[in-house]
Amino acid sequence: MTSMPKMPSVAICIPTYNQAQYLRESISSACCQTYPHVEVWVSDDCSTDETPQVMEKLCQQFPQVHYYRQPKNLGIAGNNTWLLSQPKTDFIVRLDSDDALMPDYVEKLVLLLQKYPEAGYAHTAIQQIDEWGKKHSIARVVRKKEFQNSDEALMAAVSGYRVAANILMFRSKVLQELKYYENRPEYVEDYDLSVRIADAGYGNVYTDEVLAKYRIWTDVKKTRSKRKHLQLKGYIRIFEESFLPAFQRRGWDTKILDKQRRKLAILHSAYCFLPIFNQQERAELVALLKQLGDSPLLRLRILALSLGFAPFFEWQHQTELKLKGFVKDWLSKLKNMSTIKVVG
Repeated sequence: MTSMPKMPSVAICIPTYNQAQYLRESISSACCQTYPHVEVWVSDDCSTDETPQVMEKLCQQFPQVHYYRQPKNLGIAGNNTWLLSQPKTDFIVRLDSDDALMPDYVEKLVLLLQKYPEAGYAHTAIQQIDEWGKKHSIARVVRKKEFQNSDEALMAAVSGYRVAANILMFRSKVLQELKYYENRPEYVEDYDLSVRIADAGYGNVYTDEVLAKYRIWTDVKKTRSKRKHLQLKGYIRIFEESFLPAFQRRGWDTKILDKQRRKLAILHSAYCFLPIFNQQERAELVALLKQLGDSPLLRLRILALSLGFAPFFEWQHQTELKLKGFVKDWLSKLKNMSTIKVVG
């Protein structure tokens, strides 16, 4: 009598900080997967809200939850590195505590990662929701192939983090090989990790099926200043410490990296001149913009912004984003309509 093949083990890791109001939905979605025997790990980065009290009740309701409260705040990269290194499973899902999974998320992505052994992670289309859980757009990745090899993924990443949302299933050995987020940049740590995974020779696999919910936020002014600094510093590190060595090892032309750095600096310049920043913060941001991608066009843009044109450039940027979102929504609806026709 032949024994049944062993099913891969899976852990869902949920880092959290001051998001007590969303924990029930997030953890319930992780614990109610159709895939059997899923471990759920939660690391509380020393929250100051009601997280411990909420987690006490959830741990009683769901025995498979492993909850740990950090004695001091480790930051995004530190908390995630600790958390993702705890399970001893074949696959690991990173799920932020304000997001949620569809019931068959794990089941379907395990099959995809089994199908493509060279994939370091799997990702999906997602349903965007707001702070109150109201549905917004469906976000998809525009690509034709289910599997993307490492070189294709590395080149595609130059223009940005190529996932619909940061809800991924990783092959655990890949995370171990790359030491998770250890000593890596804050805030854009996931973009950096995707570049390092591609550089290490792993591709990724994507399904256009909507298998998760991702919460989009309106900006909270008191946190925007700090985050913009972290974001720009993170971009600089990604290009200098991840992209540049990866391109040099392959003998690729690095001019494409310089071009993208200049593009990013111009893209973020208007934001840095909004009224939420004081004079010192703005000076620091301008210095980071120049470090990211200095150019005559950037200096001209900074001059125009300093003369009061920031609202115009920010309006222009937001209009472009809305237009892109409209086009993506239209294409998504068109695709769904064509799918319905095929099924019928």
